[in-house]
This record gives sequence, C-alpha cells and structure tokens, in this order.
Amino acid sequence: MTWKSTLVLAAVIGLIAFFGALVAQKAWAQAKGPADFDFDGKGSGKVVFSHEKHAAKSPKCTDCHTKVFKMAKGQRTALKMADMNTGQACGTCHDGKTAFSVKDQANCTKCHKKS
Repeated sequence: MTWKSTLVLAAVIGLIAFFGALVAQKAWAQAKGPADFDFDGKGSGKVVFSHEKHAAKSPKCTDCHTKVFKMAKGQRTALKMADMNTGQACGTCHDGKTAFSVKDQANCTKCHKKS
C-alpha cells in the first residue's frame, strides 16, 4: 500500500468515526428526554420536574405517558395537590411505597422550591 492510499484510508476512517460520534451524541441527547421544566406551585414555591431523574427510575415512557398523564406531545397537564393526594398524577407513584408520599408535609421541599 502506498503512502497516498494509506492517507486516504486514514481520512475515510476518521470521517466515519467523526460522523458516528455525532450520531451517537444526538441519540444520547434524545434518550435523556426533555430538559427540566417547572410548574407554578402557587404560594408553596415552584416545582421543578426533572424528566431525566424520573426516566432513570421508570425508563418505559408509557409508565407515565398515556397511563398516568394522558396528554399529547408538548402538552402540559394541570397539576393539583388534591388530585395527587387521591393517588392521581404524581400521587400515582409518590404514594409512600413506590416513592416518597405527597401527603407527608415533611416531603414538601423535595418538590417545592421557594425563591
């Protein structure tokens, strides 16, 4: 093999590796899900929802989407503590068994952050 063909082969391998890394990076970013978003917690302080943390505990999208939160892509569900206290919305998992309970006032600051 001549030095020219070796150089061309090295360039092709380099380009394949570069574009492969770009594709892998995009797939990794999509797997993490959307960025954190917040809800107005009224006087209790805003609630910041980490999609990444929740997806790590329950990696199947349908565990929450379509079963617990019936919404279209990009739509946000109105959340009410009264619903959560009866086992709906966040209260489906935050029941004191699967995850910390929304009913225990000692847990309020785990979700609600005052500015």
